[in-house]
Amino acid sequence: MQINKIYIQNFRNYDHSEIIFSPFLNFFIGENATGKSNLLEAIGYFILYRSFRNLKDIDLIQWNKDFFYLKLETFDNSLINSQKDTYEVGVQKIYQTVRKKVKKNNKKINKISELFGSILGVFFIPEDIIYTESLTSRRNFFDLLFSTIDFEYFSLFNEYQRCLKQRNELLRRIQEKKSQISELDFWDYRLIEIGKKIFQKRIMYLKDLEVLLQNRILEISNQKDYVAIVYDQNLLESYERFFFNHRIKDIQTGTTNFGIHRDKINFYDKNQKEILLSFSQGQKRTIALSLKLAQYDFYKKIYNKKPILFIDDVIRELDQNRRKYFLKLLLECGQAFFTTPNFEEDMNIFKKLQDKECKIFKILNGDIHNEF
Repeated sequence: MQINKIYIQNFRNYDHSEIIFSPFLNFFIGENATGKSNLLEAIGYFILYRSFRNLKDIDLIQWNKDFFYLKLETFDNSLINSQKDTYEVGVQKIYQTVRKKVKKNNKKINKISELFGSILGVFFIPEDIIYTESLTSRRNFFDLLFSTIDFEYFSLFNEYQRCLKQRNELLRRIQEKKSQISELDFWDYRLIEIGKKIFQKRIMYLKDLEVLLQNRILEISNQKDYVAIVYDQNLLESYERFFFNHRIKDIQTGTTNFGIHRDKINFYDKNQKEILLSFSQGQKRTIALSLKLAQYDFYKKIYNKKPILFIDDVIRELDQNRRKYFLKLLLECGQAFFTTPNFEEDMNIFKKLQDKECKIFKILNGDIHNEF
């Protein structure tokens, strides 16, 4: 799978641009705040149909415009018969709300989840270290990852969130003496039922992912670091009891304090300590990089094709050993997109990449110039 071309209109600081890409390496160079990451964001929007920087769609529309439009063309020769596809997305601002329309090959897509897995991508950004420092961000990462490979997980997770919202609203009404405690029964049993299914799927996928993560960590750290993914399976046996034991506290606080939305997915070191407390910043960067590489391996294993890499100004944050390992990945990968303020410096780091076909685009305040 490779991305051939993109057309951009009214997206961030881009009026309208059309770009044809290299099937291998593509570099976006320019000073900070010129639009490099915005271009990466436009291309990467077609992975999950949202910003990889977690911005709202309304914030992606160019200033003083009321819509943005993106069109992407892809080519896949991994199939028996090579295949070309066209993806389109339009987002229109109507007062303070947005309307989104998505098409594939001129056919309207009603549910974005239908497109999950069509274009596989892994993002490497400086903020990835948050997965070693925040249990909430780590859990959200896994939920999103598993949702992209398992439609049932995606559906269960969305239904869980809907029920959770209803239960929390009911808890606040009980606080205000506007509803009865007995009304919680329906939502409690529904959340328990869905929560158990999500719990079991997490256990299954985390087991597979742990092997991939450990392999990457051991290789990058030269066998020095070790991390185990620990998700307390004993909770499943007592899930219902734990849920009901929190009911009084839930009513007092007006929120649901137990459930899969609060579960901890721990990363333990050799001494069974959570790495957010025991690892140095350098070690955490190794784990963050390894986690994204494990995601790359996970996708490749499930879909039997290489994900596209999106690398947003992270190369120079890596030490010599991590750079060497990253180079190995780039030499093996299919297509990749980079942002960097200093191309010459990065190419000195990765001289071996010069043997691969690449395109270099210079970005200046929303204008894109194809250098060579």
